[in-house]
Amino acid sequence: MVHKKFTSMPRIIKSKWHDHRLFHKYFLHIEDFGVLNCIMCNDEVSTDHGSYYCSECDVIFHVKCAMKKKDSYEIVENENEESPDVSSITKVLEWNDAGEATVIEHIMHIHRLTLSDRVGEYDNKCCDGCLLPISDSFYYCTQCDFFLHKVCVELPKVKQAWHHPCQSSLVLTSNEVFRCVVCHYLSKAFAYKCEECKKSACLRCIIALTPGARTYLGHKHPVFLYTENRGGCVACGRNGIKWLLRCKDCDFSVGNVCYSLPITSQHKSDEHLLLLTYHDDNSYSENHFCDICEERRDPNLWFYHCATCDTSTHVNCVLSKYRFLKLGSIIEEYKDIHEHPLTVVKKIYYYPNCSFCSEPCLDLALECTGCNFIVHAKCL
Repeated sequence: MVHKKFTSMPRIIKSKWHDHRLFHKYFLHIEDFGVLNCIMCNDEVSTDHGSYYCSECDVIFHVKCAMKKKDSYEIVENENEESPDVSSITKVLEWNDAGEATVIEHIMHIHRLTLSDRVGEYDNKCCDGCLLPISDSFYYCTQCDFFLHKVCVELPKVKQAWHHPCQSSLVLTSNEVFRCVVCHYLSKAFAYKCEECKKSACLRCIIALTPGARTYLGHKHPVFLYTENRGGCVACGRNGIKWLLRCKDCDFSVGNVCYSLPITSQHKSDEHLLLLTYHDDNSYSENHFCDICEERRDPNLWFYHCATCDTSTHVNCVLSKYRFLKLGSIIEEYKDIHEHPLTVVKKIYYYPNCSFCSEPCLDLALECTGCNFIVHAKCL
């Protein structure tokens, strides 16, 4: 039996919450799914009633969640209509016995990339896709300084983003400086760009804001993305955050920006790798200071710690606000300021004066290798 108003439910829709088309079905078999939670609200979906699901990903939606906002989905009238290009942007050249792609070609790089798990040999390198330190399995170029996380390699060419107001899909791009519309950080990494409004979102925010359960290294339970209610972040202590990843089992919630914090990082104040630490067990209050800025820090908030030197630092003291501009990157977007391309550098020796403000360039700057022009990143 079906309510009269539900007999006209669209059979196929394209949702901004998922990359593939969703089909309206009744009486799905529970054994077809690992977890029967709606990808949007994270509550259980009863297979005795109608739902929208993706057979390619085993993703399921409540009907009321999928149809909640009219601007978040489109009805597919023709079942044979061509699907969005969510295919992989890699070409596999070699496989290993475990079925992993060991040598690939990637659309964003001119050379072949090789799979590796030797993180220790490249602990000072960052992924060129998200500009976070490489970890676990990654791909690297044997001919140049180029690295990609395995998860960044597997991202599709076209992405749906529920948090983006335009109806257009987002397309993967690279090699341009942009300011992320979600976290507002300046970056020169891969981005998903809207062809309609030309705004871009970084890979870190796209991954963090993809709905569904995921594990987090700093927590023992899975966390879920919640978008309806604002709350506080255990990492930075801020309240009123709009998009949180929360745990159903305990009082744990982290904002989408803090969710993407690198687990390890480096800073010129310490020769060792600093580890992201989630709680300070030291009971002596005089030790709760940042060893970089020497200001007091809250022991309940996340911080970076060096176990060898026993030093602890604020997250923002280790990670500058220009953390996603890779050193050595060539930037050509500022031709209205300088006629030659500029290179991202970090001056820590002779401290030349900024061509704009005349103050010494003590940290990140953009420099012309062909003349004496140099400018603070903040002056731009």
